[in-house]
Amino acid sequence: MFRKLIVLAMAAAALGACESQSGALMTGPLSKTGAQNPDQAPVSYMVFFALGSIKLSDQDQNTVAQAAQVFKTKPNATIAVTGYADTVGSPSLNMALSQQRANVVKGLLVNNGVPAGSITTAASGDTGLLVDTAPQTNQPKNRRVTIVINQ
Repeated sequence: MFRKLIVLAMAAAALGACESQSGALMTGPLSKTGAQNPDQAPVSYMVFFALGSIKLSDQDQNTVAQAAQVFKTKPNATIAVTGYADTVGSPSLNMALSQQRANVVKGLLVNNGVPAGSITTAASGDTGLLVDTAPQTNQPKNRRVTIVINQ
Protein backbone atom coordinates (compact mmCIF):
# COMPACT_ATOMS: atom_id res chain seq x y z
CA MET A 1 0.00 0.00 0.00
CA PHE A 2 2.81 2.40 0.94
CA ARG A 3 4.60 1.68 -2.37
CA LYS A 4 1.44 2.55 -4.31
CA LEU A 5 1.21 5.89 -2.50
CA ILE A 6 4.82 6.67 -3.36
CA VAL A 7 4.24 5.81 -7.03
CA LEU A 8 1.11 8.00 -7.11
CA ALA A 9 2.94 10.90 -5.46
CA MET A 10 5.80 10.64 -7.97
CA ALA A 11 3.36 10.57 -10.89
CA ALA A 12 1.53 13.63 -9.57
CA ALA A 13 4.81 15.49 -9.17
CA ALA A 14 5.85 14.62 -12.72
CA LEU A 15 2.54 15.83 -14.13
CA GLY A 16 2.76 19.02 -12.10
CA ALA A 17 6.19 19.73 -13.57
CA CYS A 18 4.63 19.85 -17.06
CA GLU A 19 2.46 22.86 -16.22
CA SER A 20 3.88 26.36 -16.26
CA GLN A 21 2.72 29.25 -14.11
CA SER A 22 0.40 30.59 -16.84
CA GLY A 23 -1.25 27.23 -17.27
CA ALA A 24 0.45 26.59 -20.62
CA LEU A 25 1.01 22.89 -21.04
CA MET A 26 3.69 21.00 -22.88
CA THR A 27 3.93 17.31 -23.50
CA GLY A 28 7.23 15.95 -24.68
CA PRO A 29 8.20 13.32 -27.20
CA LEU A 30 8.59 9.68 -26.30
CA SER A 31 11.86 8.92 -24.57
CA LYS A 32 14.48 6.81 -26.32
CA THR A 33 14.16 3.17 -25.39
CA GLY A 34 16.77 1.74 -27.71
CA ALA A 35 14.19 0.75 -30.32
CA GLN A 36 13.69 2.96 -33.34
CA ASN A 37 10.52 5.02 -33.18
CA PRO A 38 10.04 6.89 -36.47
CA ASP A 39 6.54 8.00 -35.48
CA GLN A 40 7.43 10.07 -32.47
CA ALA A 41 4.56 11.36 -30.36
CA PRO A 42 3.43 14.90 -31.11
CA VAL A 43 4.55 17.73 -28.86
CA SER A 44 1.68 19.96 -27.77
CA TYR A 45 1.25 23.31 -26.08
CA MET A 46 -1.73 25.36 -24.92
CA VAL A 47 -2.01 29.11 -24.55
CA PHE A 48 -4.96 30.94 -23.02
CA PHE A 49 -6.85 34.17 -23.67
CA ALA A 50 -8.91 36.66 -21.70
CA LEU A 51 -12.66 36.87 -22.28
CA GLY A 52 -13.40 38.16 -25.78
CA SER A 53 -9.69 38.79 -26.44
CA ILE A 54 -7.16 37.76 -29.05
CA LYS A 55 -4.18 39.08 -27.04
CA LEU A 56 -1.72 36.75 -25.35
CA SER A 57 0.10 37.46 -22.11
CA ASP A 58 3.88 37.79 -22.25
CA GLN A 59 4.21 34.35 -20.70
CA ASP A 60 1.93 32.76 -23.29
CA GLN A 61 3.88 34.55 -26.05
CA ASN A 62 6.99 32.91 -24.61
CA THR A 63 5.23 29.55 -24.79
CA VAL A 64 4.56 30.11 -28.50
CA ALA A 65 8.24 31.05 -29.00
CA GLN A 66 9.23 27.85 -27.18
CA ALA A 67 6.98 25.83 -29.52
CA ALA A 68 8.70 27.47 -32.50
CA GLN A 69 12.11 26.48 -31.13
CA VAL A 70 11.00 22.86 -30.69
CA PHE A 71 9.62 22.85 -34.25
CA LYS A 72 13.02 23.91 -35.58
CA THR A 73 14.62 20.78 -34.07
CA LYS A 74 12.29 18.43 -35.95
CA PRO A 75 12.97 17.86 -39.65
CA ASN A 76 9.81 17.66 -41.79
CA ALA A 77 7.57 18.64 -38.87
CA THR A 78 4.20 20.33 -39.25
CA ILE A 79 2.16 22.35 -36.78
CA ALA A 80 -1.60 22.22 -36.27
CA VAL A 81 -3.00 25.29 -34.49
CA THR A 82 -6.60 25.09 -33.24
CA GLY A 83 -8.50 27.94 -31.60
CA TYR A 84 -11.30 27.56 -29.06
CA ALA A 85 -13.72 29.79 -27.18
CA ASP A 86 -15.87 29.45 -24.08
CA THR A 87 -19.67 29.43 -24.33
CA VAL A 88 -20.14 33.17 -23.70
CA GLY A 89 -21.63 34.74 -26.85
CA SER A 90 -23.21 33.25 -29.94
CA PRO A 91 -21.77 30.16 -31.65
CA SER A 92 -20.95 32.20 -34.79
CA LEU A 93 -19.13 34.85 -32.73
CA ASN A 94 -17.20 32.15 -30.88
CA MET A 95 -16.23 30.45 -34.15
CA ALA A 96 -14.88 33.73 -35.53
CA LEU A 97 -13.07 34.52 -32.27
CA SER A 98 -11.47 31.08 -32.11
CA GLN A 99 -10.23 31.47 -35.71
CA GLN A 100 -8.78 34.89 -34.87
CA ARG A 101 -6.97 33.36 -31.89
CA ALA A 102 -5.54 30.59 -34.09
CA ASN A 103 -4.39 33.22 -36.61
CA VAL A 104 -2.67 35.26 -33.88
CA VAL A 105 -0.76 32.19 -32.71
CA LYS A 106 0.17 31.28 -36.29
CA GLY A 107 1.49 34.83 -36.78
CA LEU A 108 3.63 34.54 -33.66
CA LEU A 109 4.99 31.18 -34.80
CA VAL A 110 5.90 32.70 -38.18
CA ASN A 111 7.53 35.69 -36.42
CA ASN A 112 9.59 33.14 -34.49
CA GLY A 113 10.91 31.46 -37.64
CA VAL A 114 8.33 28.76 -38.46
CA PRO A 115 7.50 28.69 -42.20
CA ALA A 116 3.84 29.65 -42.72
CA GLY A 117 3.40 26.68 -45.06
CA SER A 118 4.18 24.30 -42.20
CA ILE A 119 1.25 25.56 -40.13
CA THR A 120 -2.43 24.73 -40.51
CA THR A 121 -5.10 26.54 -38.52
CA ALA A 122 -8.57 25.51 -37.49
CA ALA A 123 -11.36 26.95 -35.38
CA SER A 124 -13.54 24.95 -33.03
CA GLY A 125 -15.54 27.81 -31.55
CA ASP A 126 -17.30 26.75 -28.38
CA THR A 127 -17.12 23.04 -29.23
CA GLY A 128 -14.42 20.79 -27.81
CA LEU A 129 -14.56 22.41 -24.38
CA LEU A 130 -11.67 21.61 -22.07
CA VAL A 131 -14.01 22.18 -19.11
CA ASP A 132 -17.61 21.16 -19.77
CA THR A 133 -19.89 24.10 -18.90
CA ALA A 134 -23.42 25.33 -19.38
CA PRO A 135 -24.19 27.85 -22.13
CA GLN A 136 -23.01 31.45 -21.54
CA THR A 137 -20.42 30.35 -18.96
CA ASN A 138 -17.19 32.33 -18.59
CA GLN A 139 -14.53 29.57 -18.33
CA PRO A 140 -10.90 30.73 -18.86
CA LYS A 141 -9.58 27.23 -19.64
CA ASN A 142 -11.91 26.97 -22.63
CA ARG A 143 -10.49 30.16 -24.22
CA ARG A 144 -7.38 28.59 -25.65
CA VAL A 145 -5.31 27.68 -28.65
CA THR A 146 -3.60 24.32 -28.96
CA ILE A 147 -0.31 24.00 -30.82
CA VAL A 148 0.49 20.44 -31.89
CA ILE A 149 3.86 19.72 -33.51
CA ASN A 150 3.69 16.55 -35.58
CA GLN A 151 6.76 14.82 -36.94
